[in-house]
Amino acid sequence: MIGWLLATAGTAALGSFFPLVNIELYLIGAVSTVDGVSWWALALAAAAGQVAGKTLFYLAGRGGFALGERLLERVEAKRRGRWAAWLEKFHQRTVERPWWGLGALCLTAVPGIPPFSLMCVLSGAAGLPLLGFLAASLVGRAGHFLIVAGAPELVHLALGS
Repeated sequence: MIGWLLATAGTAALGSFFPLVNIELYLIGAVSTVDGVSWWALALAAAAGQVAGKTLFYLAGRGGFALGERLLERVEAKRRGRWAAWLEKFHQRTVERPWWGLGALCLTAVPGIPPFSLMCVLSGAAGLPLLGFLAASLVGRAGHFLIVAGAPELVHLALGS
């Protein structure tokens, strides 16, 4: 059981920054074929793994990684564009109302739209606190993966078999 939970968390962490690894497909397959591990435990393991991986995006947004001179030059050149204005507005709202930023992050974590990776970077750039980021992301992604992992069970119940 522990092995499957660790494998799920690891696959989710890998899939958080390597898009060819689809944790949703993995999770549905694991829930459908693995005996002895509950679907909700696999979902929570996937959420924890993905949030662990997405924390790297958050740290990049905070400036925790050197992104290279060329990338920084491109960002500076585009600062006057609409994305810069949107980021500044998001940052200002987050400073004024930290719960608003955490709520927006949590809500976007459930469906993954806009891309959750982008929201992680923006959350770091906007200065959301790390613990708040982790909590909001974990709640949102847990909701997402509970829906995904519970889908086979719902289909099974709906078909009455």
